[in-house]
Order: sequence, then C-alpha cells, then structure tokens
Amino acid sequence: AASRAYIQTSQNLLSEEKMAVIVQEVCGTGQEGFFLPTFSGVARSINHYPIGDERPEEGICNLAMGLGKIVVDGGRTLRFSPRWPQRVLQTSTPGLALRETQDEVMVLDLRPEAFRTSSDDAVNVRRLDLATAGRLRQMRFVGSVWDRENDRISDSPTNPGRKLITFNNILKYGAFPLADIVAEMLRMGAEEMHCPVEIEFAGNMDVPAGERCLMNLLQIRPIIDSPDNRPIDWAGIDPGETLIYAESALGVGRMEGITEIVYVKPESFDKLRTERIADELLELNRRMRDEGLSYVLVGPGRWGTSIPTLGIPVKWSHISEAKVIVECGIEGFHVDPSQGTHFFQNVTSLGVGYLNVAPYRGEGRFDVERLNALPAASETTFLRRVHFERPLEVCVDGKSNRAFVRTGFPDPDNES
Repeated sequence: AASRAYIQTSQNLLSEEKMAVIVQEVCGTGQEGFFLPTFSGVARSINHYPIGDERPEEGICNLAMGLGKIVVDGGRTLRFSPRWPQRVLQTSTPGLALRETQDEVMVLDLRPEAFRTSSDDAVNVRRLDLATAGRLRQMRFVGSVWDRENDRISDSPTNPGRKLITFNNILKYGAFPLADIVAEMLRMGAEEMHCPVEIEFAGNMDVPAGERCLMNLLQIRPIIDSPDNRPIDWAGIDPGETLIYAESALGVGRMEGITEIVYVKPESFDKLRTERIADELLELNRRMRDEGLSYVLVGPGRWGTSIPTLGIPVKWSHISEAKVIVECGIEGFHVDPSQGTHFFQNVTSLGVGYLNVAPYRGEGRFDVERLNALPAASETTFLRRVHFERPLEVCVDGKSNRAFVRTGFPDPDNES
C-alpha cells in the first residue's frame, strides 16, 4: 500500500519503475547464540556541529558496537571526527564516559528457540545490556573498564569493574585504522558524487589468528541539502537588525515556526540563585510543551553546568522544547563557553542550535533592550517570555559557525 501511494503522488511512471534485490553477507561472528559485528557506524562528509579543532569539511562519524540499527535508530553511540580520532568528547572524562557512552548492544539472535517469523525485520534482533555484552569476544576490541577506586578509565577490558564501550583500543591506540579508512571513503565518495555523502559501514575484528580484520562498506548515498540547509549569504545580513547574532554557533539550517524567546533577565540574575532559575524554567518549559510551542532560550554562563555558580544547572527536561540555546556572557560574569558539551548528544541528534555570544566584549549581539520594550507573554522573578505574532527568522549556519535570530521587521516601531 505504501508503494502504491508513493507512485500515485510522484511523477514516476509505473511502467518505468524497476526494483533490484541486493544480497549481502552479514558482517560479524557468532557467540553464545548471538551474531554481531565488532563495530558498525554511519559517517557523513559534512559536520554541522564542529567542536574544538574540528572543521565542518572534515566529516563526522557515529560508531557503535554490534548491529548498526542502534545508529540509524538514533541510539546512544560514540561520536568522533575522522581527523581527530583521539579527541572524543564522550570519553574525555570518566563522568562523561559513564553517562554518555553506549549502554546497550544490538545483536542478531540465532538461538532456534528464540526465532520468530514476521514482516518486521527487527523481530529477531535483541538488545543486550553491557553486563551481558561484556562476556562476548567482541568486547575486548572496543571495551574499557571504569576503575571506581581511582575514578579513571582503564583500557584493559579484562580488568574487573563496570564495562564501558569507548573504542579506545581502535581510536586511541590504533588497533585498527578505522579513522583513516572512514576519512578516505568519505573523500572518495564526495569526489565521485560531487556532493557531500553519507556512508554506512561495519567491521569485524573477531577473526582467526593470522587472518585480516574486515571493514565492509554497506551503503553510500548523497546528502542533498534542502533549501533550509544551504549556506546563507551573510553579505545580506546586517547584525544590527538582528535580535541575536553569533559568530560562535553550532547547528544546521533554518528553523521554522518559532514564535517565542525566553531569556534570563540580566538585572535579576544572581549566580547564587541559579537553582531557582532552573526551577522556574522547568515549569515554563512544561507549559510550552503543553501548548506545543518551541522557543529560543537565552541565559548567562553555561547551560547544564554541574557547578551552579557557572551557569544554570538544568537537565534536558528543563529545556526540552528549546530549539535554540544561547549562552550569553554578561559583564561581571565571564565564563568560557561550554561548546554545547553538556547537552551535546541531544543537541546533535535533535538538530538544536547552540550559540555563544558576549555582547559586552563585542562578540555577537543580544538585543535585550528591544525585547524588554516588547510586552511579556509571561514573566517570573528571573525569566521573561516574549511572543511574536509572526514566526521569527532563525538560521544557524554550522559551516561558517554563524547564526542569527531576527523578526524580519528592522524597525522596532513596526513590531507586532
């Protein structure tokens, strides 16, 4: 039915439609009735969320132990740049590794008693927790252990302790040249297709002694930029006409349908009362979710910091409806930008824009005076919400690391 509906709505002629079936050998080996590759992943030749020394054109890769279904389904995976494989944010500290690395492994269940027939191609796929997956041979190639007594990550997976999937043996110590292979495949793919590409791959290191490890290229396809994601002509953008302008930004494309800006009132901000600000934001975010509204969120310091005096100590549930997160430095409260690290998994997977501005130092713009002059849709002790009758124009260009938010009405007197 879905195929027929597609034909009816497309310009394709049924007589010209062709289908092919490709039979591929599944990459991996079996153990204890489960079949899985050592790793699988998806790599893209364009990185719209570069952090640190990363550059957009160097690409980005999401990697997981086991079947790649966890990657394409948006599960928790390891993110790394093929150019900087040893600089992985998620494994940079024990705390991040414990919270942000892969927590389940997807495998094909080969046990006869568990086999099911179904039109659902995932019916015989199982999700193993790390305690179970830790017994599999594949874990020795990708696993590490948390040394609780010394609060450090040990890269010997045979040591006792909680298992972690860090890929340190591959990315950090070069047990397999994965980063080089991915970088070369992305380069060749983009060169031959004349556009950015996305590849899916899988690898198997669990091979008999003396045999070579395998790296399988499964799919390659072009990344077709929609008009919303194409580079902006910044020569036509006047920062002075924007509500927010940043030259330190992560994200991709234009964002439609945003009519709200929520900001921490600078005159009310107190770094010793940031937990109260978080409580107010939790309630406001709940109301926004109930109303089906998304918003731009602006506040001083670091969002999501574990140190309340450095910013607002929110969890993702506090700001889940925010489509753009702005860290705004204010005079007398200088904090280095967090580069989105606290929410990076959510930021990248949900396409959230991340901006950093510090207008008092001439870095970007936040026109709080104009917002203060507009009527508030709601206001609390620390927060103010401004509603616009027409959607805001919001664009985050990850390729140039610039972004802006504007009303489309340069003259404030014309604002609704």
